Amino acid sequence: MQNIIAIEDGVTRHPQYRMKEPVNMTLAAGEHIAVVGRNGAGKSILIDTITGRWPLLMNEVKYDFSPSSSKMAYENIKYIAFRDSYGDADGNYYYQQRWNAHDLDETPLVRDLLPEAADSALKKALYELFGMESMLDKHIILLSSGELRKFQLTKTLLSNPRVLIMDNPFIGLDAKTRDLLHVLLGELTKVTHLQVILILSKSDDIPSFITHVIPVEDRICGKKVTLQEYLAVRKPVPERMLSEEKEARILNLPYNSDLYHTEHVVDLNKVSIRYGERTILKDLDWTVKCGEKWALSGENGSG
Repeated sequence: MQNIIAIEDGVTRHPQYRMKEPVNMTLAAGEHIAVVGRNGAGKSILIDTITGRWPLLMNEVKYDFSPSSSKMAYENIKYIAFRDSYGDADGNYYYQQRWNAHDLDETPLVRDLLPEAADSALKKALYELFGMESMLDKHIILLSSGELRKFQLTKTLLSNPRVLIMDNPFIGLDAKTRDLLHVLLGELTKVTHLQVILILSKSDDIPSFITHVIPVEDRICGKKVTLQEYLAVRKPVPERMLSEEKEARILNLPYNSDLYHTEHVVDLNKVSIRYGERTILKDLDWTVKCGEKWALSGENGSG
């Protein structure tokens, strides 16, 4: 069987970026892997090892990207981290959006940052899924955080990678888009040679098209198992993260006598927010009273 990526007893040269045990993993043809573990478990170090970011002491990472015409890892493997939705090159745009909106004319439009698509059917599917047509003429700094994720996903998928690695791709997307992205990625894996590696902090985010799971814990890369094997032994997701006792203690925390106390924590009266001709919020009246807990719900880009 063809191994797209193979690591045997991989140990990075730099001790700071080293797993506790040598890494042994493969991504075989037709496989789609979820790398699952808590924050700080070592998932990012494992991915950096897979992508060749850190050289290994002895056995280098082996790649076989056929039928891709290119043998270069950087051309065949695309990695979306989502820690910075703009990407490394565009990180200053976020701060411009918040504090320097008057610099709008100096920032590019979304359409200027999207690559040409060789596959017109793929382009059409991506544009429909993420609603890209309505974003094309927006300046990049005017996109919401959710819209930025959609832009980054579209930009990356249009480059037609052989292996797509995504770090927690469903965080920040509204529920409808998350479900559609599950379906789209599943369809892409059926009609193209694309293979997917998802890095997930929550085991209940694993889409059905994933074939295998690699658990990572305490900076140790676990054995690759099938999705069915992993789900059979997975601990159930708890209904509540805190015990009832701890939750009650938090909710009943008293106000100290020297702390400011008021009946209203937030009062918004006819608040409007605009960027140029685009109105984000209009005439918003909202009061948050002391002790209330609110949830804000809406699609990406709704304000």
